[in-house]
Amino acid sequence: MSLLCDITSKGVLAGAMYATRCGEWRRFLRAARQPLKCQSNLLRRILADNAQTDFGRRHNFASIADYDTYRRRVPVTTYEGLRPLIERQRATGRPCLTREMPIMYARTSGTTGDSKFIPVSRSGLARLRNTQRLFAHAQFQGSDFYRGKILALASPAIEGRFENGLPYGSATGLMYQSMPKPIQSKYVIPYPLFGIKDYEAKHYAIAALGLQERGITGLATANPSTFLKLLDVIRTQWDRLIEDIARGQSAVSDRLTMEQNDAFTQRLTKNPGRARELEALRRHRNAVSFADIWPNLKGVVTWTGGSCGFALTSLIEQWPRGTKIIEAGYVSSEFWGSINVDIDRSLCVPTILDTFFEFVERSDWENDRRSFLTVNEIEAGRQYYVFVTTPDGLYRYDMNDIIEVTGRMEGTPTISFVQKGKGVTNMTGEKLSEDQVMHAVDLAQKDGHLQIPFFVALADEETTEYQLFVEPLRQNGLTAEAIAHHVDRHLRELNVEYSEKRASGRLKPLRAAWIKPGTGDLYRRECVANGQRDAQFKYLQLQYKRDCRFDFSRHCFAAA
Repeated sequence: MSLLCDITSKGVLAGAMYATRCGEWRRFLRAARQPLKCQSNLLRRILADNAQTDFGRRHNFASIADYDTYRRRVPVTTYEGLRPLIERQRATGRPCLTREMPIMYARTSGTTGDSKFIPVSRSGLARLRNTQRLFAHAQFQGSDFYRGKILALASPAIEGRFENGLPYGSATGLMYQSMPKPIQSKYVIPYPLFGIKDYEAKHYAIAALGLQERGITGLATANPSTFLKLLDVIRTQWDRLIEDIARGQSAVSDRLTMEQNDAFTQRLTKNPGRARELEALRRHRNAVSFADIWPNLKGVVTWTGGSCGFALTSLIEQWPRGTKIIEAGYVSSEFWGSINVDIDRSLCVPTILDTFFEFVERSDWENDRRSFLTVNEIEAGRQYYVFVTTPDGLYRYDMNDIIEVTGRMEGTPTISFVQKGKGVTNMTGEKLSEDQVMHAVDLAQKDGHLQIPFFVALADEETTEYQLFVEPLRQNGLTAEAIAHHVDRHLRELNVEYSEKRASGRLKPLRAAWIKPGTGDLYRRECVANGQRDAQFKYLQLQYKRDCRFDFSRHCFAAA
């Protein structure tokens, strides 16, 4: 019966993917051949649909016939510029931003300030599901990701409700629930477990269900640092986890709600055979890898750009040989920005059927030159700030994100996320960027044959110096002074302004300190406790010291 069910499941999945290929996939490829026409049509539809909203009447959407008029008439805005209209529409049901009323709100985790609540309409949810199907089709065609079970991690789609009953939650939770039913049937983790409030109990429960399932072929989470956390829980709780799997009972059941415990216990079945298999790895438990646990793993979907690259580097030796690392694409709470249509080459095509894009070249925006470009005008090898207009009420919205054009697919540029625009510090005119710091640390770890899963650089305006806190996996006898020297040297090679300010003495030499193992996770936990969402957590590798609440100096064991 189990074999028959497996064959039936595979047949249903293949049928669903074939239907996607014949429908949405072909439509998306046709649009990619004529991106300007596609984008112009989309903008006209958005403006026509919302011409009678408060925002639409204020900017006279009804008389806007083309992009040039739209650009002149509607200013660039941020969430704070739209917040009053979003809150008024939510509270009164008045069409302030969109004719179609939201059915829920995606809450951003944010890095500073109050949470943002992004409207999601019924049509918006349908668009999200369609995009999810397209990405799933690309994975299905390009890998064996879906051959077996899938361990996918997310945050709850519904985290709370407003006074009027409308729900708010996470974009990743929406995506988890929006996957086609044949794919959802392969999920190892039941959705209710993502709502576990106890940080350690949640990861323990996920580890137990993951360990129990030998036939996992796909892993998925937004940030690869989540995999490092999962591996740490498996290694430190090895004996308890094996005992739970053998008995089919969990050590953390009493820390879950009734709904969570029911979902958990239905999946955690008595499996002494799997427990014995894992027991054979006991002597290697402190160095057990995902390859040991899931030898049939074929693909890992996650973010690979920006600061995520450092966590991925630390995981290289953990996967079975041949496992494909699949870029998850440019995804945010505000919108799904790109679809990875070719996972071997990471060709991520902007979602031109759903989002109207504008771009400003990075150097122009950072020097207050607002030379806006449409998607057909951006060029390979260049970096741009992103501005979006969506059917759900974001108009010329400043994402404060920097992307790079990596090539073309059909007639449309492909893009990759580089960093948040906020990841730039400037104490003396050096204009140091987060990607420059990440590159310098990457080069420094190669110089010293190190493995660095976590670091943070803080710009101390009081002392005009950069402080680098590094958590190494391997230290190799290198001193903190030595790592500081390597990073500082590479930064001077990468940033001429930094080099000049260092040479003049306006910038003091960079200081470094080793921090204790586990500090990065403590920092993450504190950020989550202060309002950032666990599944979508993004480290800011470069920030001002005044903006960082976490006291890294308390966790040093050697410092320059």
